[in-house]
Amino acid sequence: MFKNSKKYSPAAEHYLEYGFYTDAIPGTKEYYDYWDEEKRRCLQGYEDITGYHYFYLNYCPIDRVVDEFLEDGTKIARRERTFPAFYDGDYEYFHAIDKCRRENKHMVVLKARRKGFSYKAGSMLARNYFLMRNSKNYVFASQKEYLIGDGLLSKAWDFLSFIDDNTAWTQPRLRDREMHKQSGYKKNVNGADVELGMKSQIIGVSLKDAPDKVRGKAGDLIFFEEAGSFGGLLKAWEVAMPTMRQGSKTLGTMVAFGTGGEEGVGFDGMEELFYHPESYDCMAFENEWDAGAMGTKCGYFVPIYQNLDGFIDENGNSLKEEAIKHEEEQREKKKGANDPKALDQYTAEHPFTPQEATLQVTANLFDVTSLKEQYNKIKAHGLESQGTAGVMYYNKDGKVSFRAAGEVSPVYKFPHRKGDKTEGAVVIYESPYRTKEEEVPHNLYLICHDPYAQEKSGSNESLGAAYVIKRPNNLSKPDDIIVASYVGRPQTQDEYNRNLFMLAEYYNAKIGFENDRGELIAYAKRYRKLHKLQEEFEMLDKRDLRSKTVRRQYGMHMTEQRKRQGELYIRDWLVTPRATDEDGNVKLNLHTIYDPALLQELIKFNHKGNFDRVMALMVGMYHTRELYNREVVEILSDRSADEWFDTIYQ
Repeated sequence: MFKNSKKYSPAAEHYLEYGFYTDAIPGTKEYYDYWDEEKRRCLQGYEDITGYHYFYLNYCPIDRVVDEFLEDGTKIARRERTFPAFYDGDYEYFHAIDKCRRENKHMVVLKARRKGFSYKAGSMLARNYFLMRNSKNYVFASQKEYLIGDGLLSKAWDFLSFIDDNTAWTQPRLRDREMHKQSGYKKNVNGADVELGMKSQIIGVSLKDAPDKVRGKAGDLIFFEEAGSFGGLLKAWEVAMPTMRQGSKTLGTMVAFGTGGEEGVGFDGMEELFYHPESYDCMAFENEWDAGAMGTKCGYFVPIYQNLDGFIDENGNSLKEEAIKHEEEQREKKKGANDPKALDQYTAEHPFTPQEATLQVTANLFDVTSLKEQYNKIKAHGLESQGTAGVMYYNKDGKVSFRAAGEVSPVYKFPHRKGDKTEGAVVIYESPYRTKEEEVPHNLYLICHDPYAQEKSGSNESLGAAYVIKRPNNLSKPDDIIVASYVGRPQTQDEYNRNLFMLAEYYNAKIGFENDRGELIAYAKRYRKLHKLQEEFEMLDKRDLRSKTVRRQYGMHMTEQRKRQGELYIRDWLVTPRATDEDGNVKLNLHTIYDPALLQELIKFNHKGNFDRVMALMVGMYHTRELYNREVVEILSDRSADEWFDTIYQ
């Protein structure tokens, strides 16, 4: 708890009382001593706050909400241009920035809306501009509108004007443009104009759809403004990182900050940075907010209850319990709105946790909160190890076997990026159940598969995705679960299909698949494996889903109507109860999923993106329904292979 927080703003308090910073006469030693000491505080810190924080509190007037009392005693809120108040959240943020610089790291910030980060960023740019000789400071944004108007650069320009008017740090300008200002002056030396002075710069760059524009722009400070709306964020970040490093040393600090509630691929990049900070040279913090995430790392998070107007005491301490109660009441109000997205949008913009901030405000029908909890649990406890990665092969008896292999890697990242290893691997969560005769019963397992198109062989965007599902049965428990997977894109489609059919033999399963792309049928014909393909689904339980024009003998044609129905099937399957533990917690089907990439696809699912794993699972939902009336049958050892084949595949 902070006390007497006004001690951090001695210069601002003097200015508010007298209208100027110092009584010392310009040109005197006292005058220069005063401004030298203020410069030292702005660079090195004062008391226990950082230099950036001191500069912000004392030299950067902002539009702030203040209380005003009317004659009748009524208190109203209004905006006033005045110096920032001291807040405990700002104290933590500026110390985190300082720690980043000391430890050669950058920072990604995910925050609730209206937390004043554009003001804080603008003040940091202004501080470097006035007090650091030859400093270069950049602001990157996807659109120019995020920089000017009411954007970050406009706030920085306001600070420059105020400081020029009221301090001894006034700087002439070599460049004074809408998106670029440089301090300094020109002097004619021997007939030539020479640029002299501080020569520090603040430069705004609108990247639009060209993230490569950041290349070569090394700076002491770089901000990625509105990172949640930044379509090329990851590309721009990775292009910029090498320019900020020399050997093991980082030469400046990059900060990306964004607000929850944004939609689309831009926010996917922000989310990737936030949840994998160490992969992008960012400072990592303990994720103490998300359910099930204890022990995992994330970026810097600012919840809505931190520094919430109306719930901060006179010394800048956040009254968190009162703020949380207020926000819960606001959420209750949103539940009564006609717009079904209203609550999601409000929650994402006013989050208690990073999970809420990264909520995709779309028509996602799935239980995103529970899926995120399961994902966090897997990442925190390394539960990917529930599955064993390996390779399928034919043993000396000509039967398909599986062996664990450390040289193969499952594709557990979504979305994957260009350059990622995407060959994939078969992952076994549960080996096939076998009878006393060492046979796998018929119809006990099914395979659902989403293929990738041959014409995309030069791209790594789409992957082949296949899951083996154990159907509900009376022979082997637990059932109605994913027991194996194969997701990847090896060098050739034949290699993928070879592994897929070996998986089908291993589990004695038929392959249900989306039949509008890929080479699965052609491969099956070449190698006489058509009997391992599931015949075209008849959709007997849904007449309106039956195809009147497309008949392809095997697999299924995925229409838009079938996708919509398939979403409902997945939603219902995910939340199907399985059991209740001793504490009364209900275990759902989604709690049996240990593939983090599948969970991420389910969390982010929408109708515009590429979701290979979800589409494979959707096929599985139809496949399961197609087999509702097929009994699980044990293979009798005294029956010949021909009799078995004729009975099952006639």
